[in-house]
Amino acid sequence: MDKKTSAGGNDGLGQVEKIATNAYSSLGFKPFKAWLYAYFHPHKAYGNEKKNANFGSSVSTLAYIGLVNAIIAIVVMALVLVLAMPIIGVPLTVLGAVTLLVAYPIASVIFGLIASLVYFIVAKVLGGTGGIWQQTYGMALVSGGVVLMILPFNILQIVPLIGGIFGLAGLAVALYGIVSQYRMIRAVHSLSQLRAIIVLLVPLVLIVAFVIFVIGAASIAALGAYGASLPMQ
Repeated sequence: MDKKTSAGGNDGLGQVEKIATNAYSSLGFKPFKAWLYAYFHPHKAYGNEKKNANFGSSVSTLAYIGLVNAIIAIVVMALVLVLAMPIIGVPLTVLGAVTLLVAYPIASVIFGLIASLVYFIVAKVLGGTGGIWQQTYGMALVSGGVVLMILPFNILQIVPLIGGIFGLAGLAVALYGIVSQYRMIRAVHSLSQLRAIIVLLVPLVLIVAFVIFVIGAASIAALGAYGASLPMQ
């Protein structure tokens, strides 16, 4: 990989990649570089990393992503704590931080594997050729890149008055991550553009449908309970 390729060229996006890669490389955690490369170059990243795709690498990557998300949440909590200074809430915040450090990696692995299985089933139905761990690892790498790229915006969005601007910037980063996941699915399963889009959208549609079902069922149950509580005429 030459310098120009790793930096994504000389365009604006390439400069963003270069800045992000240099910043995270200074932390000394090697997977960060692979995550960012997958975010900006999904197809090439898959070619470089597919030999490392297995159950262990997939689970460890998902766990690391959960850990990073936990650290982000803790930093945000700490900043809010400093700004709001709720002294009585300090012990609870410390307990919450410990809970996040344990719960986030576990939840990340569980939900990551379930989501990947759904993607894999849809991809296979549509003629996908990749393996389950190739797909899981590839998509996890892209997800890691999304987490790193969105990290500063997640923290800065708590800044009063201008936080919304950073929130919108974070949304743009997440949307680009969806495009990168689409490209990773194509790389892993050798699918056409339309079939890769379907693979990406079907799980999202299922999730939205499930959420609507749960909300609807809860609303019906609440209305039923309210009706049962009314006095009989």
